[in-house]
Amino acid sequence: MKIVPVNASHIDFAWRDGAHMLGEACKESGGEITGDQLKMLFSRGERMLVRMDDDGKTVGWAGLRIDQLPNVRSMHVCDLYAPNGRFELFFDELKKMAFSCGCSKIRCAAKPAQARLYKMKLGFAPVYETLEVEV
Repeated sequence: MKIVPVNASHIDFAWRDGAHMLGEACKESGGEITGDQLKMLFSRGERMLVRMDDDGKTVGWAGLRIDQLPNVRSMHVCDLYAPNGRFELFFDELKKMAFSCGCSKIRCAAKPAQARLYKMKLGFAPVYETLEVEV
């Protein structure tokens, strides 16, 4: 199991090789971002794109960002495409990557069903709940 960071200069190649599937994850954002907008963030270096490889075969993609908060530096998993729940197989590698970036926490946003899985399989705990209302 290996996490492979994709350089911002190579986003077009990664998109062609399957990273475009992160557009499916964007549909869960409630309209915050589209797949094309996400690609632009990757290509400008505003988010990190990583490929998840298992035995030389790509099995998933993730979009990450580093949040430097006043009291904690955290790696936020913003976007994830990993069919068949394979994400947990890469979690130890993600923790190593977060540590190498100076992060002491890994965070993500999730809907209730995903959150239950992340709590059970990976030890995530809620920090706070984000709610919204139209104005």
